[in-house]
Amino acid sequence: MTIKYNICEKRHEKKMTQKQLAMRAGISTAMVSFIENDKRQPTFLVIASIAKALNVKLDELVEIKDKYHYFRQ
Repeated sequence: MTIKYNICEKRHEKKMTQKQLAMRAGISTAMVSFIENDKRQPTFLVIASIAKALNVKLDELVEIKDKYHYFRQ
């Protein structure tokens, strides 16, 4: 899954509009739209703000492979 997909999915689960998410995350509605439509790659700080606004852990939005998994391959 991609960041854009995860953000959009979590936002829909919370029944939030892009505008509501933007207001809670302290970013513009346009930025949320750009991220969800894969027109912009969000910075780490923006992803962290979105995670906080959605009340989810950061790793629910970003796929992070642990070191064990990385070196095992």
